[in-house]
Amino acid sequence: MSVRRSSTARARLASVLAEEILQRPDTVPFPIASEHELCRRFDISRVTVRLALGDLENRGLIYRKHGKGTFAHGRSHQVHRDIGFLMKAPQAAEHRPITEIVRGAQNVMADLRAAVVLLSRPPGEWRSDVATSLGGVIVFPQDVTENDLQILRDRNVPYILAAHSLLPGPRIDLGQRRAARKFTEQLLELGHRRIALLSGYDMSLDAIKREGIHDALDAAGIDPASISEFSTGFEERGVLPTVQRLLASDPRPTAVIAFDDSLGSMLNCAARHTEGMCVPSDLSIVSFHNWPYLHFIEPILTTVGFEFYNAGQRAAEALNRASLTGEPIADISFEPSYRFGQTVGSAPIL
Repeated sequence: MSVRRSSTARARLASVLAEEILQRPDTVPFPIASEHELCRRFDISRVTVRLALGDLENRGLIYRKHGKGTFAHGRSHQVHRDIGFLMKAPQAAEHRPITEIVRGAQNVMADLRAAVVLLSRPPGEWRSDVATSLGGVIVFPQDVTENDLQILRDRNVPYILAAHSLLPGPRIDLGQRRAARKFTEQLLELGHRRIALLSGYDMSLDAIKREGIHDALDAAGIDPASISEFSTGFEERGVLPTVQRLLASDPRPTAVIAFDDSLGSMLNCAARHTEGMCVPSDLSIVSFHNWPYLHFIEPILTTVGFEFYNAGQRAAEALNRASLTGEPIADISFEPSYRFGQTVGSAPIL
C-alpha cells in the first residue's frame, strides 16, 4: 500500500468512526469495534487502523483500555478543546459586531465545558500548550498574513475567517456585500447621483460594504472614483468633524451611505439640527447593523442587520466538529435582514 493510499485510508476511517460516534446518543462510554473487525470492514492494514484510532484518541473521542478494548466517550464525557479568536488588531474588539461574534461562540463553548481564547500574537509566537489546547480558530483578518494561516494548516488547526479578506480559507458570509449593493441600487433608482460614503467604522467591515457599493455603481455605468468618501479615521473623536466636513462639502450629496448606524444617526442629527435640513427630502441616509439602541431616533434609519451572534455560534460549532472529525470546514452564509425606515426618499430636484 502506498503512503498516499495509506494516509487516505487512515483519514477516511477516522472520519467515518468520528461521525458514527457523534451520532450516537449515548451519554456514557461505549465500546467500538475491535482493530481486527475494523481491518476487515475497511479492508486496510492493522497499522492504518491503529494510526486512525490514535487520531481519534488525540481528538478526545475515544480511549483504550489494555486488555479490554477501545471505548468511545459518551456525550457527557467527550473532551472539547477551546476555540481561539485570532485578533492581531485588538482595538477591533471594541466594535459590537465582533463582540457579538465572540459572545455567540462563548455560548456554544460554555455548554461544552470549554472556553474561547483571545489571541493577539501571531500563531508562530504561541506557546506550545496554547497551540495544542485549541480545537479551532476564528480569524479576524486585519493584519493577519498568509503565513499565519499556513502555520495553522501545518498544525492541523481548523480555522474560519470572520470577515472579508483576500486570505485563503473558509469564511463567514454575513451578506454585507449584497446589502450594500441593494442599498446603492435603491438610491440610484430614486434618482440619486450625488452619493457620498461615510466610513471609518472598522477596516474589514468597511471593505466588504465598499465592494458592494462599487458593484452597483459599475453595473450602472458610474465610476466608483466619482463618489466622495468621508472617513472618520477609525476614531470615535473623528466622527463629528467628519460629519460636519461632509455636510459642508460643495456640492453637497443628496444621499449618504453610512457604514454603521452610529455614523448614520450622527449624520441624521447634524443634518437636521445643525444644518436645518429635512431628512429625507434634502438628504437620504442608509446605514448598517440595525442596532436596537438606535431604534428610538426619529426619523427612523433605513438600515440592515446581520447575524453576528449566530455567526459566532455556527462558527464555534463547525470548528468543534472539525476538530473531532478531521473534516474540512465549509463556508457559513447568512441572509441580511432589512429595516426600511424613514430616511430614504427620491433625489431632490436641484
